[in-house]
Amino acid sequence: MVSRRYPMIDVRPFDSFVNSPAALTYTIRGAHSAIKLSNFGATILGISVPDVYGTQADVVLGYGLFDLYLDNPACFGASIGPSANRADKAEIPLNGVVYHLPKNNGPNNQNNLHTDLVDGIHKRIWQAEIDESHNTVTFSIDLIDGEYGLPGNRHITATYKLVEEAAQSTVNLTYACTTDAATFVNMTNHVYFNLNGHDSGDVCGHQLTIQAESYLPLREDSVSAGTVNSVAGTPFDFRTPKAIGKDLGVENEQLKIAHGYDHCFVINNYKNDQLRPALLATSEGGRSLEIQITAPGAHLYTGNWLDEARAKDDAIYKPQAGFAFESEFYPDCAHHAEWPQPICTPEHPYSSQIVYRFF
Repeated sequence: MVSRRYPMIDVRPFDSFVNSPAALTYTIRGAHSAIKLSNFGATILGISVPDVYGTQADVVLGYGLFDLYLDNPACFGASIGPSANRADKAEIPLNGVVYHLPKNNGPNNQNNLHTDLVDGIHKRIWQAEIDESHNTVTFSIDLIDGEYGLPGNRHITATYKLVEEAAQSTVNLTYACTTDAATFVNMTNHVYFNLNGHDSGDVCGHQLTIQAESYLPLREDSVSAGTVNSVAGTPFDFRTPKAIGKDLGVENEQLKIAHGYDHCFVINNYKNDQLRPALLATSEGGRSLEIQITAPGAHLYTGNWLDEARAKDDAIYKPQAGFAFESEFYPDCAHHAEWPQPICTPEHPYSSQIVYRFF
């Protein structure tokens, strides 16, 4: 297949050992930054941005070959849904009916994680539409009523846009869903960042500020315990800048359960569909990232189980090689009616926006 070049978007076959003509990559280029995507899973493959000296680096963890994304146990860059994070007993109560997701996580695989880790939407080819005038790629996928255990014929989209202003590069990501019946939709992206470069070691020295006064503790099986706790006086207090690794080794039951940070933070000032700051990360090498979200919470995961010897550019990823910050409704919120609920109906479509701003 011959590559197709739009004014700032390059479309190519996804490099692979196997013949997969449907898997493509889409690179949106700016004057000093670029984002590389795939229609396989509406996945972020890479984001290249400069440091304070203008040196470019890809700051997103991932693979170089399509074949490896067929497994991708860490969900590098993946669009996750329609039910992100963990659900107790793999159940979603909705309007008096209990819907059943695949059981794939926890003791005896009794819970659910990220809907379907084997055949989820991050393992499927999405349709792609390029808007060359707005430097945008929109991926879409249709789910039939009952697919992944949830009701409604659903149309899900993921729209990526690259915007450059002066020394800043912004990736705008919007997830949306329409349906013909009330359903549950909680989308996120599982991109991992290392602002020193994806192949530069661990992120323990990155300084994080998280706009959260509270977080959700976990049960022993990593499902939300059902409470909202203050971050004050705990290793989860990132209200002022703190290195990711500063408290990783302290004696704390929650860190012990997750082998590090793997917790949802309650991001301040939640109001439907309104963007607000959630996280600021600064690396030792002079790159900074601000993340803004519309969802109620965001899940900090410090790559506690990473063990990847086949990453792109011949990199090897070990624990804490990158951090993910997954915009979401609170994990297992379907079992807690007092928490905000991501209910999508024909009259009220679902929408969630994430902004990654590099400077």
